Amino acid sequence: MSIVSSIVDYLRSAPRTDPGRRQRPAVKPAGVTWGVDEQPPALVLWVSAVQHVLLATVTTAFPLLVIEAAGVPHEVERQVLSASLFATGVCSLLLSLRGRDLGSGALMPAAFSGVCFTVSVAAAKQGGLPLVAGMAMFAGLVQFVVARLIHRLRPYLPTEVAGFAMLMSGLTLGIIGFNLITGVSAAGEVMHENMEPGATLGVVCLLVTIGLFVWGAAGIRLYVVLIVLAGGYVAAALLGLVPFSEAHLSEVVPQLPLPVSGWPTFAPNLAVPFAVAALAASLRALGDFSTIQKINDANWTRPDMQSIRHGLTANSIGMFFGGLMGSVPISTSSASVGLTITTGVNSRVVGLAAGAVFMILSFVPFAQELIILAPRGVLGSALVFTACFTIVNGMQAMVSRLMDGRRTLVVAFALLLAFTRYLFPGFYADAPAFLQPVVGSPMALGMLTALLLNAFFRIGIKKTGSMEFTPGIDSLDALEQFADKQGGIWGARRDVIQRATRAMIETAEVLELLIAPGTAARITMSFDEYWLDVTTEYRGKPLVTGAAVPNHEELLADATQLTRLAAVMIRRLTTRLTTESDGDRQRIRLGFEH
Repeated sequence: MSIVSSIVDYLRSAPRTDPGRRQRPAVKPAGVTWGVDEQPPALVLWVSAVQHVLLATVTTAFPLLVIEAAGVPHEVERQVLSASLFATGVCSLLLSLRGRDLGSGALMPAAFSGVCFTVSVAAAKQGGLPLVAGMAMFAGLVQFVVARLIHRLRPYLPTEVAGFAMLMSGLTLGIIGFNLITGVSAAGEVMHENMEPGATLGVVCLLVTIGLFVWGAAGIRLYVVLIVLAGGYVAAALLGLVPFSEAHLSEVVPQLPLPVSGWPTFAPNLAVPFAVAALAASLRALGDFSTIQKINDANWTRPDMQSIRHGLTANSIGMFFGGLMGSVPISTSSASVGLTITTGVNSRVVGLAAGAVFMILSFVPFAQELIILAPRGVLGSALVFTACFTIVNGMQAMVSRLMDGRRTLVVAFALLLAFTRYLFPGFYADAPAFLQPVVGSPMALGMLTALLLNAFFRIGIKKTGSMEFTPGIDSLDALEQFADKQGGIWGARRDVIQRATRAMIETAEVLELLIAPGTAARITMSFDEYWLDVTTEYRGKPLVTGAAVPNHEELLADATQLTRLAAVMIRRLTTRLTTESDGDRQRIRLGFEH
């Protein structure tokens, strides 16, 4: 009885909170220096913003190549780059807002979309820059529709798929960084005995970045990417790896980031490719938004679809505005997400500052020329470094759920197919034009595969599962096995299934005092992604749930008071506990917020 007394004392002193209820306010993780709503010092703020902008400059290759495909003179090229930087700044501001219906509410700078690169080049060749602008506006409208419907897609975007999106974002960044360092662009290329000086510099920058992050002081870690990028640029210039002779530095004069001349146009034959590209860009943004939510909340369990909806809405408006300015499609920056994880500076004010830096650069052609000349190996080292953190966060998100055979196949097959795109690019090169936005990117190919398989495998999944249990005869292990099996089928959170199992065992033990002799109870579990419910039906006496914890004297005087004690213990394991009686037929309902 001393053990029971200890339990009673604990229950009387424990706070009366629901352990299963999610805490609405986000809990800042230990590795975060400045949280999403905190104001960092001015030096940290602007240095962090510059770091994000410099990482995003890697994607300036996309608009430059699209401009080249359009065959316009250098004056128009500079004008388009200026307008594109301004539009990227506006999109960064929108993404980092926290409005009622607009903004992710987190640090989320923008960048030029690589997913839409192939179709943008096709538009440039067909109708020049006005057609690129018009189709970018069309892609923005498509993404706006996707954002409006995202809440209806909640069952088809489970946590493991969001984690897969994070993983693919990290892998894509890492491989792009590797390509920039080594100059490798095809799967069949081999390593040369003597690496190019730019590759050697990129490897050195990567090693220095790792060394400063692992062994450097805490203050250095905040600026490690900027330190290495600046040092690498200077070293590349001293080694003659920056082709200043190719720049038009003598011609640069301040100018306004005006929209590209010519009304945006529309081509019906490109509608499907751009719609698919917009969907693929939305899927990639889903991974970025999910990652940024996870790193800002220690209690993160699943993507917040309302926040993602607001973020996608901001991205769609930014993409549409970019089209008006004559820019290629704009999207979220996975590199910036990785940098946020690396530095621990998560304040969304940094995103607003990064947007301001983008807009300032749009007025300074001299800075734009320097961005174009940035050594690719140095930029690649920063991408590889930040990609590592995004990859690990994606893995952690995927394994946070119980994985049955169906979910394992979804993730594994999608990952395998995405890697075939990396390994055998020639196989996908001859795909129809309207499929190129999907098969042209490992990220898009893998994500679309995961979504389709997840939707297909949902066919035949029961929302409920039940079993018969006879208290005092059947083993309690059968309850644990039943809960694990159903949790794996549904992909429920491990901690919720574990708490439900403990509550089911407590209920089963107290049933020996309540159930009619010689009868069995029926236990039913149901799941709808938001709630896990466990219902126990039996014939016998009801479970009294509203009574207080019995004292020591009551327990010694009447053994049936143990049912009151059990009810309190069950109540503390659940989010909600209710009972129903119909004569001698009883029903105990346990609810767990998921």
